[in-house]
Amino acid sequence: MAGAAPEAVSGPGAQLVERLQASPYRLADSVRASALWLAVLDGPLDPREFHEVGLALTHEPEGLPLHEVAEALAADPFAPALPRLFRFLRGQRSPKRTESLLDLYVRVAAADGRISEIERHALLFLSDLLAAPQPLLGERFEALLGIAFEPPSDLSDPDWFAAAEAAARAREAAAQARARDAGLAAREAAARGEALRTLGLKDDATPIAIKAAWRRLSRQHHPDRQPQGDAAVLAAAADRFRAVQQAWAVLEAEARDA
Repeated sequence: MAGAAPEAVSGPGAQLVERLQASPYRLADSVRASALWLAVLDGPLDPREFHEVGLALTHEPEGLPLHEVAEALAADPFAPALPRLFRFLRGQRSPKRTESLLDLYVRVAAADGRISEIERHALLFLSDLLAAPQPLLGERFEALLGIAFEPPSDLSDPDWFAAAEAAARAREAAAQARARDAGLAAREAAARGEALRTLGLKDDATPIAIKAAWRRLSRQHHPDRQPQGDAAVLAAAADRFRAVQQAWAVLEAEARDA
């Protein structure tokens, strides 16, 4: 029976791993790739993160163009093929390089000005990958950044997910409230504009001009000041008078003290 066909290479992550394996500078390229993987985990690659990786291993030749590695990882940061990259790095780990590599990972994680939750998990993962002594990550983190390393949340704790869901609901409620406020503000602005137009005014009308227009139009269209024998004129005046009073109801608070 013929042997099984080799697994097809698909997706940018799998293609990247294949290229790393074939690179004449596989170790240096793989270290750079692992640092870029850390950088893209929490969102689009920040130019400062890319620059920090570019400063790493300057004594080592660059086999794969750094921007191509970054693009592949950004497009497929959780590719099923990536464990092959990490297995290779684990096999190449050396106590002499552990501290310098941890320093690289910490600098890359902090380059964009924040250390996200997923980056903290990734730093622990990479520290374990290097078989670093348990306190070393915290020591290097504090030495480089001047702040203590706060371990990420325990994702096996159901309370963490409950808190995360509650925070997500709170953010959604806040977004809905902002949308309602924006909608109310838009409706109020539209009502104000319509009321000003009813009074024959522009949007920049002053409170004094608003009150003066309301008083003038109220007198002009008051039913008692119309010819009493013409029903059509009386009805039109009454409609206009009501519109002026409705406009004033919208603008009264703005113009009350004028």
